[in-house]
Amino acid sequence: MLEIKNLHKGYNNRPVIHRIDICINRGEIHGLIGSNGAGKTTLLKCTAGIYKPAQGTVQYDEKDIYDNPEVKAKVAYVSEQLDFINIYSVAGMAIYYQNFYDTFSRKKFDDLVERFGINPKKNIGTLSKGQRSKLNFILAIAQQPEYLIMDEPESGMDAESKAMFRDILIEEVDREQIGVLFSSHDLADVERMCDSVTMIEAGEVFAQKSVDEFMESVQKWKGILPQNTTNDKLFTMIVHEASRIGDLSEFYTVGEREESERILKKLGIVDYYSQQITLEEICTLLKKIYMQGKGRVSDVQKEGGLKNE
Repeated sequence: MLEIKNLHKGYNNRPVIHRIDICINRGEIHGLIGSNGAGKTTLLKCTAGIYKPAQGTVQYDEKDIYDNPEVKAKVAYVSEQLDFINIYSVAGMAIYYQNFYDTFSRKKFDDLVERFGINPKKNIGTLSKGQRSKLNFILAIAQQPEYLIMDEPESGMDAESKAMFRDILIEEVDREQIGVLFSSHDLADVERMCDSVTMIEAGEVFAQKSVDEFMESVQKWKGILPQNTTNDKLFTMIVHEASRIGDLSEFYTVGEREESERILKKLGIVDYYSQQITLEEICTLLKKIYMQGKGRVSDVQKEGGLKNE
C-alpha cells in the first residue's frame, strides 16, 4: 500500500502542497487532477522520493521512501521532462537500465518497443516527443516495479498511442498488481482508466473519491428553472446553472440523486431530465464550488440536501 499522510512541501518559505492525504492499494490506478501550478509535479516528486517532504510522510508498505534505496527499487517514476542520454540508441537505454535495476526485463522491454513501433536502433536524440514519452513508459514498465508514479505520461502521444498506453497499463496493473499514481490533463483517459481520483488546487485536495462515487455524487440536468424562488439558500446550494437557451437551462446538482430530485421538485423546476455527465464536467464544477469559497466538497454535499428546509 502507498500511503501519503499530511504531506507538506514548499520552496523559499512558500507552500506548494499542504495537507495531502492519499492511499493507494496495489492493483489500483489512482488519478491526480489539477490545473497548471496546482502542485501535482511537486506531489509526485515527493511520492517518488525525489523531494524530501517538509512535513508528513510518504510510505510504501509502511516504509518511508525518501533516502531509502530498498523502497525506491520497488518504485518506477515517469517524469514529464523526458530526460535521456541522447547519444544512446533505444536499445542502448535498455542496457543502461539493466545495469541499475536487477528486476529489469529485457524481454518485456523488447516486446513493448515492438508493440509501440519504435525502432530499437534509432538514436534517442532523433525521437519525437511522443516517441520519447512511449520510451519513458516502456523503461518504467520493464523495471517491473511494484508501484508506478507518472507525471503526464501521455504527453505528445497520438490517439492510437494513447489507446495502446491505456491498454498496456491496465494489462500490467491486472497481471502484476502494480499500484499506480499518475497525473493527466486528459480527464477522459482518467475516467476510463482510474479506480479513484484526487483533485487538487492551490496545493490542497478539494475532492477525492472513487470514479464511480464521483459519477454518482454529481448530476447533470436540463429543465425549466423558476424565475424566482423563496428559498435562495437552498437554490444556490443545490443548483449550479451552466447554460440557458430560452426557458430551458442546463444545470448540475451535488449530492445523492434522489435527494437532488426531491429538492428540484420543491424548487418548482419543471420538465427536467438527467443527462450523461463526464469526469471533466464534475471536476470543473467542484473546482468552481471550491474556488467560490463554499468549502470542501464534503461540506457542500452535507449542506446541499438541507433536509430540514
